[in-house]
Amino acid sequence: MDTLIEDLRKIFHGEIKHDLATREEYSHDASVYELMPDAVLAPRDTPDIKRLVDFVASHKHSYPALSITTRSAGTDMSGGPIGDSLVIDMTKHFGSIHSASPTMLHTQPGAFMRDIDPALLAHGAMLGCVPVSRAINTIGGMVANNSGGEQSLRYGNADKSVRELKAVLADGNEYTFKPLNKKELMTKITKGDFEGALYKKVYELIEANYDLIKNARPNVHKNSMGYNLWATWDRETGIFDMTQLLTGSQGTLGIITDIKIAAVPKAPHSGLLLAYLSNLKQLGDVIPLVTSHNPATFEGFDDITFNLGIKYFNTFRKQLGTKEWAKQQAQLLGSVARLKGHIPNMLLMIEFDGKSYQEVNEKIVTLQRDLHARFKNIRTEIEGNESASAPFWSIRRAALALLRNQIHGRYASAFMDDMAVNPKHVPEFLPKVRHIIRKYKLPATIQGHFGDGNFHIIPLMEITDPKDQLKLEPAMRELVPIVLEYGGTMAGEHNDGMIRGPWLPAVFGDQVYELFKDTKEIFDPHYIFNPNKKTDASWDFSMENLRSNRARNFYK
Repeated sequence: MDTLIEDLRKIFHGEIKHDLATREEYSHDASVYELMPDAVLAPRDTPDIKRLVDFVASHKHSYPALSITTRSAGTDMSGGPIGDSLVIDMTKHFGSIHSASPTMLHTQPGAFMRDIDPALLAHGAMLGCVPVSRAINTIGGMVANNSGGEQSLRYGNADKSVRELKAVLADGNEYTFKPLNKKELMTKITKGDFEGALYKKVYELIEANYDLIKNARPNVHKNSMGYNLWATWDRETGIFDMTQLLTGSQGTLGIITDIKIAAVPKAPHSGLLLAYLSNLKQLGDVIPLVTSHNPATFEGFDDITFNLGIKYFNTFRKQLGTKEWAKQQAQLLGSVARLKGHIPNMLLMIEFDGKSYQEVNEKIVTLQRDLHARFKNIRTEIEGNESASAPFWSIRRAALALLRNQIHGRYASAFMDDMAVNPKHVPEFLPKVRHIIRKYKLPATIQGHFGDGNFHIIPLMEITDPKDQLKLEPAMRELVPIVLEYGGTMAGEHNDGMIRGPWLPAVFGDQVYELFKDTKEIFDPHYIFNPNKKTDASWDFSMENLRSNRARNFYK
């Protein structure tokens, strides 16, 4: 490997690090997995990436395990941005925001949302697909995972917003991808080069299996499993859009270098209605009533998360600053006092926005009135402006961090964390999932996007304990048929990676899974990009690389 890296230094202009400390730092993301890379590279520009891809392709025969895994902030919860060969860090030199307008953002993939948000806000705009980790995540990770978030009820996942992508593919060249009409598609196909062959093969693959692919699409509002073949070619519109394949591909088809994504208006005012449920069976009736009022966001979390937020709200002091933290804490304690010690099973956060506080308040009061008319034992509380709402959003957005940092001896293990079903199935679906949780003695929290039927159910495990590790596979085997029974998906927004990649055949069936594999091999025939994820994921490989197992191997 030392010889290989010395050869790589001759053609690669960015930083190359392979010291143990750096490799360990990049060996994990927010998942339960850990892979030690051989080296971490920071490409300076697109020519650097092109030379790197050429280098890996030309050395693949001599070094079969040689590959490239693309990484930005490393906040992924599925093991997507970790690899045991070459990891490239896109945050070092690919963080430029080229332009922002009321309708469009043009940026490099390594740009952080904490920088993008103010750039768009200056134009009265925002992105509609930002996850709750917006304080630490990048735009590239969002596109690679087909992320959604608080606004996904209204705007969907990233695939609904991406307008144009540039990516370096397996031949070492950069290409631009955007929607094409049928005439433009045929022009691409007739070029006769690598790009033309790519378009030809993907088009023929989808056209030959059109009905099978269209019917394979999960019957949910949001999905980030598999490859988005069903949205790539549409006979009725005549639009062929390869950005739909790259979005959500987790760097397994190529390396995204440039992003154009639609921005949406950000309303000047917002307010929150809190609804406290003591009985989860009410969700089946509450969800459709709430969504009929067209809220901007519809989130929620359970009593475990709420209690953690109350108990450890001091952990937000550094992030918020002392003044803002004190203000939010006072707001939170006031709401808690009104509960008189009776924390509900579930807290629903229903946000409305508008051009004035009066407009927002009218929407909130109307829903509040309808909820009380329908449900006699429901408790609600209005947080009528952004300031009053802030502490609840702080808890929701930091729920996973609260779990990991405060539940000592247990690790918040993201393996059943992202299931989505049609919201109308929630009353039947959730009790079945909770039965599995109880069966395997996995204490868990429930958070998520209730309007989408997308739940983050995070079990608390002693991940170093082999007994807890043995629960993972049988629990997953019981979860998959329940999700399929309701036409759902195992990943609404967190993608496949190492945790759900092995379950793609079970979720989509062998025929569609083979089409996913064909798609991977059309783009990446020599498996240069991000191995052991999605279509070439293996449960055995994933289990061998749980954090605890890898830690034992590192320090033998």
